[in-house]
Amino acid sequence: MFNQIIDQPELLPTNQLLQKHLNSSVYLTNNVWKVAFSPCSKYLAIPKQDIYGENCVLVVKCSNWNAKDIHTADLSVCQRFTCTSGIWSLAFGQRKTEESHSHQSTLLDPNNLLLPKTRRELLNRRRSSLSVVNRRHDFTKDLFLAAGLADGKINIWNIDTGELTLILKDHQSTVCGLDFTSCTMQLATCSHDTTIKLWDLLDDGNMYKTLNEWTHVINAVKWSPDETLLCAVGPYELVILYDTVTWEELHKFEGHLHSVVDCAFSSDSALLATASYDTQVILWSTITGEILKTFAHKIPMPLKIYAGGDNGAFVRSVVITKYNHNIITACDDNKIRWFSLALNDKSRMIYERTETNVLCVAMTVDGHTMAVSNRNGEVHLLSTLSTAGTCHPPPLKYFCRLLINTSLGTKRKEAFSLSLSQHLIKYLAYQDIKTK
Repeated sequence: MFNQIIDQPELLPTNQLLQKHLNSSVYLTNNVWKVAFSPCSKYLAIPKQDIYGENCVLVVKCSNWNAKDIHTADLSVCQRFTCTSGIWSLAFGQRKTEESHSHQSTLLDPNNLLLPKTRRELLNRRRSSLSVVNRRHDFTKDLFLAAGLADGKINIWNIDTGELTLILKDHQSTVCGLDFTSCTMQLATCSHDTTIKLWDLLDDGNMYKTLNEWTHVINAVKWSPDETLLCAVGPYELVILYDTVTWEELHKFEGHLHSVVDCAFSSDSALLATASYDTQVILWSTITGEILKTFAHKIPMPLKIYAGGDNGAFVRSVVITKYNHNIITACDDNKIRWFSLALNDKSRMIYERTETNVLCVAMTVDGHTMAVSNRNGEVHLLSTLSTAGTCHPPPLKYFCRLLINTSLGTKRKEAFSLSLSQHLIKYLAYQDIKTK
């Protein structure tokens, strides 16, 4: 089948060059909690600490991570940004305009689909009521990197100029998660101060909303690719999904048995994967709110009393591959695992790789390269070109589902009332992959 792994993911030749930079005597062996690729897939941000105790972010540039020869690879550290405290979260942001979309095929790249009209009109109405005369910063072009720090600050740098463009200071404690929208330069951040804050960088970084419904930490926040949904995860099995137009709670998912620490949307925003310390990743439907699949990292699954404690298999990171074929996870049992989304019989693992002290996995937007970070201060680069789902395009009906779900936005559930066959409606809602 097209979704199966046909060859094992392997370390790239460029990985050797990256290790020379990271293993320099200038840097300490620190926990690399988060790494992030840029939307153009050419930049990789890595947090480090030097021998003088200074925290910094290294921005590594490479036009072709999959270069077959290290002598032809142009990998280099293009920027080094210093920070006032420890770095907990990283994210790249870049505005995409209607014009830039018109030159790209939305069919071939679901991540480039246009922002739904309702969301776009809301942003335009709010910005049109604000004065543009006194705006100090221009976020309408160039690539930017945001870093959430232990002292509550959020530093935002211009990658092209190296300038520290903006410092956001409203959080009162560690900024443990942040995420940019795919098109409009909206930034969502979460903190140990129990709040989620929303910032509009096209309005000089104005903080326009605070969500503070909790009395505990929020571990991570993620925008859906179409920007219609925002997911927040945290302790006490918290998984909440918000409508980003009304900011009403759409779903409060129940199914985990421990803290939830990471989440990832499918490219059409119809699926949500959440990683938890309870040894499992759960795949949810953002349309119906139901559980479609559960991916176990410890078999047999621990009883509730053990799953909610120190079970030795905390799942720390999750990504969904391009075209939604596979889920990749990082677990405290020193394993990276690949699970298939296309099989409806069992949520079985199709490949695993040993990575000592693994903490985080990240993937380029083009789906060709994966970065794996660990507690030893290392980041390893793996090729995913050899995996099916990246080297074999899906069938046309698969692209049609991506396009329809993205176009419907938060109205995806209305498809259930259309005069369509039940088979087609279930396909749009990913009922075809649900574990039987």
